[in-house]
Amino acid sequence: MQMKQSINKEYYIEKQSSFFSKKKTARPLREGLDQMLNVQQGRKTLVEINNMDVYYGSGKKKFRAINDFSIKIFEGEVLGLVGESGSGKTTVGMALAGLISHQFGQIKIAGETLPHKNSKIKKKLNEFLANKVQMIFQDPANSLNPNKNIFDIISEGLDNLSRKNKGYLLELTLFNFDQDFVSLIFEKYFSTFFKNSEEKEERFNFISEKLSIPDLEIIYEIYDKWPKKYSNKELIEDIEKAKKKRQEISKQSLKDLKYNLIVKILKDVGLDEVVLRRYPLEFSGGQQQRIGISRAVVLRPKLLIADEPISALDVSIQAQVVNIFNDLKKQYKLTILFIAHDLRMVEYISDRIAVMYQGVLLEIGPAKEIMNNSIHPYTKSLLEAVPSIESKVGSLIGYVYDPKKHQYTKENQPKWIDLGNDHFVLATDQELNNWKKNIY
Repeated sequence: MQMKQSINKEYYIEKQSSFFSKKKTARPLREGLDQMLNVQQGRKTLVEINNMDVYYGSGKKKFRAINDFSIKIFEGEVLGLVGESGSGKTTVGMALAGLISHQFGQIKIAGETLPHKNSKIKKKLNEFLANKVQMIFQDPANSLNPNKNIFDIISEGLDNLSRKNKGYLLELTLFNFDQDFVSLIFEKYFSTFFKNSEEKEERFNFISEKLSIPDLEIIYEIYDKWPKKYSNKELIEDIEKAKKKRQEISKQSLKDLKYNLIVKILKDVGLDEVVLRRYPLEFSGGQQQRIGISRAVVLRPKLLIADEPISALDVSIQAQVVNIFNDLKKQYKLTILFIAHDLRMVEYISDRIAVMYQGVLLEIGPAKEIMNNSIHPYTKSLLEAVPSIESKVGSLIGYVYDPKKHQYTKENQPKWIDLGNDHFVLATDQELNNWKKNIY
């Protein structure tokens, strides 16, 4: 079976051909879809989903879990995907990870297109997914093998990849060293020059991009433009020490490289190397989730899919785990799809929030926009469920969303409407006018 996919201004088209038959399917594109997908011009797209359908079951029990779903995830962002249980959030994540099939539409990750059937994912693409896409699951206890110790659990992915690429562990280790070196140089020589944290972070990101490896000329050029606290001689000495350290790392055995990588990622999530010989059931839920995060992030994936990573944890440690995600995002330049139903945590960690209901994307925009200026009745019903000090008496009951109220027909279909500030909602013009008047 061969599959060809194409998009024009009005239709998403799939052509399927086999020895026995040819089939062409054209699905009309929703008005405003292109504007919604390409809202942030100039940003590099890591994930692109176009018109995706996912079905479960067969025969009379067959149902569509994901319906005409399109979205982009930009490199370096955290996209919060929210909705109540059964809305299809986890299904989207599993389709991205290649764990389930999608029956229609297109999934592209870092330029690679996933086949419709996950059983058709060939060896090369499977290695790509293992290297570039990692998923953290909701229940840490069930996602960790109780018969393996922590060292074996975290090293499993490294072992699989290093057998295929002997230089992979060295590449990861040097990258981690370079990132730490950049942080050291930045804090020691540059950080005191900035007026606020935003400017500081912006400059740090700039330097990090310039210095994928320690480079004397680039560091000197950047440093030379700013006021001096230390002499150039001291800066050069630090750089030369880093270069020698890199040479020492390059001579390490694969065993030492792997061990040091695992110890580093454990420290990054707040655990010590003494846990390595212990087993998952010896740890609390929060510690188990940190181990699961370590297992995923040690591979340095391009995309990290976090599926309800805090919902099974005590409220007292949920914020700690979310802070770990924030720190890892900055340190490892991760792109994260953060799946959750708790809008408080999603708001805290996300750059953008996408809201879905019964497999359909309904509203998307910057986190602050969605939290403060949401307009779709379903989004508002989710927000009403979030406890707040300012809540009025009885407000926790909330608005009960009824999708039947839309009364869509073949001639009266919703479209993507630009609300400004990169905020889009799926609605008809009449619905939007009513919602603006608070008529629901």
